[in-house]
Amino acid sequence: KQCISMARDEEGFDYPQLTSPETCINCGLCEKVCPINVTFPVKVEQKAFCAVTKDYSIWRRSASGGAFSEICRAWGDDKTLVVGAAWDGLYVHHVGIVGVENIKPLCNSKYVSSHIEDTFCEIRDYLKKGKVIFCGTPCQVSGLRSFLRKDYDNLLTIDLICHGVGSPAVFEACTRAISKQAGTPLKSYSFRAKRKVHETDYLTLLTFDNRSEYVTQDPYIQLFLKQTCLRPSCGENCKYRGRNKRPGDFTIADFKGLTKVFPDLLGTKKNYSTIVANSEKALSIIPQLGRQMEMRQVSIEDVVKFNPLFDRHTWFSEDRDKFFAEFEKDEDGTIGKWTEGFVVNNETMKFVRKILIKVIK
Repeated sequence: KQCISMARDEEGFDYPQLTSPETCINCGLCEKVCPINVTFPVKVEQKAFCAVTKDYSIWRRSASGGAFSEICRAWGDDKTLVVGAAWDGLYVHHVGIVGVENIKPLCNSKYVSSHIEDTFCEIRDYLKKGKVIFCGTPCQVSGLRSFLRKDYDNLLTIDLICHGVGSPAVFEACTRAISKQAGTPLKSYSFRAKRKVHETDYLTLLTFDNRSEYVTQDPYIQLFLKQTCLRPSCGENCKYRGRNKRPGDFTIADFKGLTKVFPDLLGTKKNYSTIVANSEKALSIIPQLGRQMEMRQVSIEDVVKFNPLFDRHTWFSEDRDKFFAEFEKDEDGTIGKWTEGFVVNNETMKFVRKILIKVIK
């Protein structure tokens, strides 16, 4: 009935509001399909894998081993609608892209709350004529499945081992702080950017008008990793923690503890993905994935041991409420108070020094 819209609260998170009460018919469907009231327990014996793509170009554009891209390639085709989080400047939202060869904008990690917008309606309509792949946080996957109210053979869902999602308003304030410190407007931001280092880390690529810089511990990452700016429904309030509570056909993440599980990979030049198959549909795709990726089966216990958020929740910072109380009064001042200046990566500094030497000569 189009009587509900999303509105930002004081912490910068979107929540549904009844904005057109005159059109509401009091059907209660919004409560029935709200993901907080619906669960999708795993019904098969899960299988877990450590995997990396055989395609170097896919690995380069991915946060870890290329699991998302390769799952899309294994199941989809040039007419498949793939829906995932993408950047629009410094704004993160879900978009639909037709054709699995065109999904580069959906790759890599985004640790800020992504705006779903009208993609659920787009997916519902597209399912009448073709395949759809949806990737998002577990609560977003659950939200889609609840919205659709039935399972579709031509829908494949992928959820993430999620740390939680941060406030878009906090992210916006952090980008202003970065621009101020850099002395020039920030144009684009890339979490978990890859350079010559081939390990999982939180390296950020910042792009300005006239240059790009790799940095470590930018203001937003500092707050995010300390669980200071997470959504209230994350942390210990998340209902999707637990190996048997995964709503996606697949669960994907970094493969942590790589050389401890596989000592023979010590010195490898690539990082790997975790892939967990949670449904019969996902299990049926594994043979094709095996042709596209180097895959090693692992136990669920290994996944839990080195990436425990697969099976348990994280915690909020003890200072979370204090941070947001200050943030509501003075956004930019609070970012400066609660974070340290970002650190330019050493590789970038070496490059800068080389340029300076050439200029001096």
